[in-house]
Amino acid sequence: MKIEALLFDLGKVLVDLDFGLGMERLAARCELPRERFEEILLDDGWIRRYERGEISTAEYHRYLCKHGRLRMNLVEFHESWSAIFLPGLIVPEQLLAGLKQRYRLILVSNTNECHVAYIAQNYPVFDYFDVRIFSYEVGSLKPDRAIYEAAIAAAGKPAEALFFTDDREENVWGARQFGIQAHQFKSVPGLVDALREHGVDL
Repeated sequence: MKIEALLFDLGKVLVDLDFGLGMERLAARCELPRERFEEILLDDGWIRRYERGEISTAEYHRYLCKHGRLRMNLVEFHESWSAIFLPGLIVPEQLLAGLKQRYRLILVSNTNECHVAYIAQNYPVFDYFDVRIFSYEVGSLKPDRAIYEAAIAAAGKPAEALFFTDDREENVWGARQFGIQAHQFKSVPGLVDALREHGVDL
């Protein structure tokens, strides 16, 4: 089936990141050993609740202060937690601009309110997307069903008419379970080749 809409992941596809940069800033203000603090920060129950929007950034910050013995205020936490992002975009703006002229572009990201606010203020990427599907707003994380259903509904096209790219294999697999044509992102040239192979007009 002809591709009619394009779905993109955010982190490690459009915006690059280095988790260690944020971790260094947070760990420097923590009374626990870095390894222990990182376990608390990335506790599966808490981080998944946070990125599903079940708790706010303020609640996540309070959890880290109490259990991780983090010693910084909420404003400082916003800044340090967003220090993971690297300057510039991975996928060139020229490519996104060209695709936007021909296709409906949809962003599908596992993320949180803090990081979305930071990217909105510091990168031009959101302007290229007709719809933005964020896990914390739809209450679902890739590769779970509901976030893909939200993306398909936003596209207004059959799943088979969608092309999706994500850097994580499990998320690509999840998309394919719904009939979405999906590509694991590893490089811009690889993405361009995959778009061409799927008949996307570049």
